[in-house]
Amino acid sequence: MFTNFKIDQAATFRGVAFLSSSPKTAFGSTQQETTKDGTPKWTVEVIGSTVDQFGKPANEVVKIGIASHTDPGKGLTMYTPIELSQFEIGVMEKTRKNPTTGEEKIIGVQVWFRAEAVRPIAAAPPKAA
Repeated sequence: MFTNFKIDQAATFRGVAFLSSSPKTAFGSTQQETTKDGTPKWTVEVIGSTVDQFGKPANEVVKIGIASHTDPGKGLTMYTPIELSQFEIGVMEKTRKNPTTGEEKIIGVQVWFRAEAVRPIAAAPPKAA
């Protein structure tokens, strides 16, 4: 079983900033992974700022998968405020099969993030006094 959920970036984060982007490669390989239709896969790292349950700032680096024919981070510098288009989280059960009985047992979950694109957020002009 797996499920995807759309993320409301504005309601979830106080801010999201770009860190880096790189081709997604399989473990131990230098070849870039692709989707079924041949679109290259990329890993984009961002820093997301939230507030914890005590009202204190909490920041975390999040790795996000993006399928694109061009580097989704091209032209972005580190710490550029960004918007993640069609940002979602996916959750999939991790199972292990018992070699004796053949029964599958859930041993945890795998979580991933993906988006369609990364866009810089233009700085809003300061309000006039």
